Formats: sequence, C-alpha cells, structure tokens
Amino acid sequence: MPVNRTGPGSFGEWPGLQFAEQVAVPPQEAREPVLHDHLIVIHLTPQPVKVFERADGYRGEGVARPGDINVFSAGDMTTCRWESDLSFFRLDLSASMAKRVAEELELPGGGIVDFGRHIRLRDDRILQIARWLSEDLRAGAPGGSLYAESLIRMLTVHMLHRYGAASARPGSVPGSLARNRLDGALQYIHAYLDRELSLEAIAAAAHVSPSHLVRLFRQATGLAPHQYVIRERIRRARVLLYRGHAVGKWPPCSASATKVT
Repeated sequence: MPVNRTGPGSFGEWPGLQFAEQVAVPPQEAREPVLHDHLIVIHLTPQPVKVFERADGYRGEGVARPGDINVFSAGDMTTCRWESDLSFFRLDLSASMAKRVAEELELPGGGIVDFGRHIRLRDDRILQIARWLSEDLRAGAPGGSLYAESLIRMLTVHMLHRYGAASARPGSVPGSLARNRLDGALQYIHAYLDRELSLEAIAAAAHVSPSHLVRLFRQATGLAPHQYVIRERIRRARVLLYRGHAVGKWPPCSASATKVT
C-alpha cells in the first residue's frame, strides 16, 4: 500500500520483515495490484476513520478504529481509501520467511502459506509485537538484531498457527531442548557474550532451526534467547564491578539491560 508520507514516523528493515510507522497520512487512495509479501496493517489513528477497502474476495466501507488490523496474503490485490488523516503500522512479512518457518515447524502443506484476508481484525499479540518493534526503532535499536529477529520469528509463528491454512502436526515438536543442544547454545552465548549475537548463529550452535530455538529455549530456560543474553550480561557486569574492573562497552542489546532489575 504505497502512500504519500507526511509527518513523523519510523521505518526499519530486517531479514524477513519491513516495518513502517506512518503518522497523519492525508486522505488518498493507496492501491497495490499484487502483493509480493504478506501484509499486516494496524490502524493507530486515535479517532475513528471512515475507510473504503477492497481486496480479493472483499469490497466494502467501514470505520477503522485504533487497534484494528487488516491482513492480506502474498499475491493479493489491495485498495484502501480514507477520508481523513490516517496513522498506522505497516508490516510486510516476507513470503519466503513465512514459508521457511512453516517448513521448520513441519506444518502440513507448509510449502504454501496463505493467511487469508482479514478486515478490521482484533489480535492483541500482533499489536504488541508491532509496538515492541516500533519502540525499539525509536530508541535506536538498543535490543540489537537478536531482539528484532526474535520478535519477527514470534510474529511469524503466531500468524502461521492462528491464520495459516494448516496447523502443526501433533507430536511434531519435542517437549524440551535436548541437553547437548542446549549446552551448545549456552556455550556459544557465553563465549561471545561481549559481541553482537544473532539468532541464526545461536541456533546453528544448538543444531536446531531459529524457530525451534525460540520456542524450545524458553521451555528449557524459562526465557527467550535475547532475555537470557541480557540477564547474563548483567550478571557478568556485576561480577566485574564487584572485582573492581571497569565494564567495557557492550553490544547494542545490552542497553536495554538497564531496564532489568
């Protein structure tokens, strides 16, 4: 949905996702003949806005309210026209990323991902993940790439399970991360704790896919990978300070550690 931008906003791009927050976009019609990726639009305008929307299999007028979410699948045609200033998040979720995660989760029919078409949907999890991405961008990405990658994986898994055409096969996911694989991930994290860490690299050390790592790491440790990294950096910093050593400059994701108590 290309638009004429105006006013403040934030824009970010990571592997698998393009993110935009657009504020007070004037009345216009935005049209995309064919979406190359899956599209999620979250309305943010404080007051209701009258909109006309059209997509494959849908055509109608309505009132968009804060928190309303539109979801369109890759390959769809979309048109939206609004009559007063509109603010929104736009998330373009890579079709190849969704397909890859579906295959990693061993979803039946995972080679073809279709989220359907949803107009003015309510989904607190999608909204919260978008807000976290926006906050991280506005703060200068203190969470680092690991934080954003974790959120994007979380969003993709949620979309697949909630709106995808297929669900996971029963018993396809083990109940806990094998001890040797967990040890590989933990050893890698502690060896490179003072460097920028990526979800892909930690997953490779554990010999699991990134999607499995996020879910199974939480089952084994009670924390998401980025939360565990932040906790361990805080612990190491405290030990160094206690011993009278100066704490050097940490990678970006340690900045958010100041919020942890």
